[in-house]
Amino acid sequence: WAEEVVVAFEDARLEDTRVEFKNLLHEYRDGILLFDLTDQKVWSKAVKDTAGLRAFYEKNKNNYLWDDRADVTTYRCLDAKISAEVRKMIAKGKAEKEIVETINKTSQLNVSVENVMYLKNENKYLNDNWKKGLVANDIKDDKDGKMLVINVNKVLTKSPKTINEAKGLITADFQVNLEKEWIAYLKNKYPVKIDEAVLGSIK
Repeated sequence: WAEEVVVAFEDARLEDTRVEFKNLLHEYRDGILLFDLTDQKVWSKAVKDTAGLRAFYEKNKNNYLWDDRADVTTYRCLDAKISAEVRKMIAKGKAEKEIVETINKTSQLNVSVENVMYLKNENKYLNDNWKKGLVANDIKDDKDGKMLVINVNKVLTKSPKTINEAKGLITADFQVNLEKEWIAYLKNKYPVKIDEAVLGSIK
């Protein structure tokens, strides 16, 4: 019992008798306080403040741009005969669904369709055909030998991403902005005064 009492007594006085422990404990407490406060003022706020996030996005949306893009429909045809039929139907203004249903009446393997939004230089077949309209010549796919009929529906120049398309990056930048504003507020409210005499005495 005496040993337990002595240990408890010493434990209660650690901050007074052990300077290193006192400093470590204060650093730990300050760290937790700073973490909680930063979470409240910056991290969680950036996620919860949807109105603030949208206002930040509207002010800075030109920082989040898509490069040049093309909306492309690719018809993957079994052979050149099928691709010729597909081209005729496209020229007549037939819709994608009608083309596929008509061409695939005899076999579901005749043609398949891919609709993709490509960035510039993302698709090697588009590099020399970066304009709206049907690409003049069929392209043979090196992988499976199918004939590709490529139709560029529209070409988009650089444009801002929507808030959902770049939400992670926008949120991160919003957090940085909130932190800068908070620090500026603290500096203004609590100006730092340096005691030159004390500073000069530190070795």
